[in-house]
Amino acid sequence: MADSTEVDELVVTELSDTNPTALEAGRTESVDLSDVAVTRATLEPEWGAEADHDGAEAAYCQNAHDIYVVSGTLGLELDDGTQTEIAAGCAATIPPGHRGWTVGDERLVYLEFDPSE
Repeated sequence: MADSTEVDELVVTELSDTNPTALEAGRTESVDLSDVAVTRATLEPEWGAEADHDGAEAAYCQNAHDIYVVSGTLGLELDDGTQTEIAAGCAATIPPGHRGWTVGDERLVYLEFDPSE
């Protein structure tokens, strides 16, 4: 996190106004702050890793993610076969080698925090 002496102005941005990206069954919006990019993903109940790969079996994502689930539940499978669910109110660090999907009939909303380069 940035040292408070390094920040010289207040920046407030609505995610809904910044860098929208449409997905097969959802959307993302992101904003860059002083030392972190924040992305909000909103994914419909039918979203799964395959939804954004034209129905083909999705490859495992090879990036790590730090997330906070705002609503809904994220189903997750690691490339070693481990499966888990991450529910609303939980923060998680997800390692490379995973794929995910929404669980149940509730929309999934999570925030991802990515250190700026």
